[in-house]
Amino acid sequence: MMMKKLLFGAIPLFLMLTACGSTEEEGTGKVEETENVQPDEKTMSTEVTANAEREWIVDERLQEPTEDTICEMCNMKVYMKDDKMGVFSAQAVKADGSIAFYDDIGCLLNAEFAHEEVNEKFVRDYHTLNWFNVDDAYIVKTALKSPMNWGYIFFKYEEDATTYVTENEGAKLTPLHDIRKEALERRKKKMAQREAEQGENSHHEEQHEEGHGHGM
Repeated sequence: MMMKKLLFGAIPLFLMLTACGSTEEEGTGKVEETENVQPDEKTMSTEVTANAEREWIVDERLQEPTEDTICEMCNMKVYMKDDKMGVFSAQAVKADGSIAFYDDIGCLLNAEFAHEEVNEKFVRDYHTLNWFNVDDAYIVKTALKSPMNWGYIFFKYEEDATTYVTENEGAKLTPLHDIRKEALERRKKKMAQREAEQGENSHHEEQHEEGHGHGM
């Protein structure tokens, strides 16, 4: 009778030892450790950290254009943030603290030449539409149609700019000084054309006046 009790008591003990042994790595005798953090929680934590790193403080002096805002340079409409063309809008803070809005990057840059002034210039980040200084921007030339056909978009972060260039054929990173040079050349050409037109109109007026004089 005693033998039967010992035998029955040994069976559960054997089963428990066998179960524990199944968690050991074969040939090492080490027990595998399981991680308590779930994959979804780890992914969520990474995303929150990434989003936090992409937040920045927008200069409190900056404003938003309204429905009636026009470009200080070309007098064309400056698009609001919620318009698909609003990503191209820009603004400047002048030395006296006043704000000037522009419909495209060319007008923003040319304002300094036209008014002989130095401004703090701001553009929108392509993804967030938040304002930031153009001097800190990664600028990409695109095939997108902008108000004045410049087609430049701006990124706060370099990886966003390079991703856009990779995913969009023909897009390319462009340094600000190249755009500034292009803007100045365009302005000089436009001014020369305007002077030529004014000279031609003046010549026609003189001929018209002379014609009237001969008829008297």
